[in-house]
Amino acid sequence: MKLFKKLAAAVLVAALALMMVGCGSKTGLARQIKDAVSDTAVIMQGKQATDSKELDALAAKLLTEIDKALAESEEDEWPDPNELLNDEEFLKKVGIDPATEAYALSLTRNPSYLSNTMNQAKPFEIAGDLLHRLMQGDLEIGEPKLGSKFEFGLAIGTLDGENCVLMIAK
Repeated sequence: MKLFKKLAAAVLVAALALMMVGCGSKTGLARQIKDAVSDTAVIMQGKQATDSKELDALAAKLLTEIDKALAESEEDEWPDPNELLNDEEFLKKVGIDPATEAYALSLTRNPSYLSNTMNQAKPFEIAGDLLHRLMQGDLEIGEPKLGSKFEFGLAIGTLDGENCVLMIAK
């Protein structure tokens, strides 16, 4: 009976450990990146960045539609993202009216690391890259003007098989 209890306890501990690892995957990384974006915006740029669920949904939809457009593209290379972001028909498919809405976007890769050390630093690496690209103004819909306070949304997914993170801000 003692052996059975020890074995049952070991199985329970293993199951709990596996559940904790599984629960923290993309949702955990997204939350960590959002927190890092907010912290980095304050520390490095003196801006207040607030996460928006509405913009999270828009970023996810945009990432999905960009991926579909890439799959339909006949070119060997990705089309220029700015072409898609200036295509009124494409934007309306996503639910954006370019005549009345303006957004700044940032796209970066989501690297896969083997070491725990690099995985711990990954949210800050991604957040820094997203903010840097966002402030450069490489990807825009309309003419966004990000003030000292702005809202942002985040989506993690794939573009043509590449792991990516897309941030949208207004």
